[in-house]
Amino acid sequence: MTVTISDTATANLNITCTNEATTDSKTLTTASDGKVIFNLGGTRDFSKGWNVGDRISVASIYTSFEQKFSFTIPASGKTITIKDNSGITVGSFIGGLGMSDGVLALVAVPSIPSLRYYTAQEFLDFYNLKTTDVDAENGINLLQLTRIGQQIEQEIDSITNTKFDNNSGSFYSPSAVEGGESPEYHDVRYSSQALYFTKFIPINSVTTFEKNNNGEGQTPDWEELTEAANNISVDNITGRIKIIDTGELPEVGARHVRITYTFGRSTPPLDIKELAIMMTGRRMVQAAFIKGRILKLDDPESGDIVDFTNFKNKIIKKYRNHTLLQA
Repeated sequence: MTVTISDTATANLNITCTNEATTDSKTLTTASDGKVIFNLGGTRDFSKGWNVGDRISVASIYTSFEQKFSFTIPASGKTITIKDNSGITVGSFIGGLGMSDGVLALVAVPSIPSLRYYTAQEFLDFYNLKTTDVDAENGINLLQLTRIGQQIEQEIDSITNTKFDNNSGSFYSPSAVEGGESPEYHDVRYSSQALYFTKFIPINSVTTFEKNNNGEGQTPDWEELTEAANNISVDNITGRIKIIDTGELPEVGARHVRITYTFGRSTPPLDIKELAIMMTGRRMVQAAFIKGRILKLDDPESGDIVDFTNFKNKIIKKYRNHTLLQA
């Protein structure tokens, strides 16, 4: 079989052939002419042999290209046509003789959504797992992993009122988060109130801090206070902003202070990364359990999750914004 990328026979591509009936699997590398040959009858590579009716799958992934095909070994003398996942004919297989010299053309992979707190490889390494193209029976589907991982990241963001990445260097505006707004408005509850806490932490930068000089129900008269003028001080870690100049305190009223700022972290902390990986793994187990019930497979056993729950609560408590003032 010859493996091509953009119609060009390509060397040094890894191709994995798996007998799904016996679970025997072998990965070979294409030669300089793009060719690769798997010997299903070779006991060194496929020790359990093969039988008519066994399902054979072949897959290759290279950077942003991939392709795969599968077929069932026919009876001796019977010829079948093999097509890849794109519906393109790869070649034919004759029972008792093997596959003709076909062509497997790799195609561009649709872009997989990215994760913010860990990479797919870090997940695989954490659990010592492989992808489905390498281990068809027990491998992880990368698209499923990424989709579930994104849900977990949003869940962690929501319960901690923060984010653990820097949004590719741009950081986050509160309006980019569910339940947030920009500018972010705060109530002034008493005449001497000088402390205000942003909803999201840690603060990366405060663009504007403004207070209303008019009473509630009147047309707002906004005045900007700044650190440069020594009007306010900002604690980026806790999100606390203090009006230093007591002569600049705002009038009592709802939404009489408004703040424009960005927040986020330069990199995810290691414990958050570990938590996200563990939560993703648990969610995938739950998905497998539900799938098993839908397909009426054997009931998966549920293990003791107390330790995991305690670990999750410990990490969430560490990063949750405890300084928010409650209405």
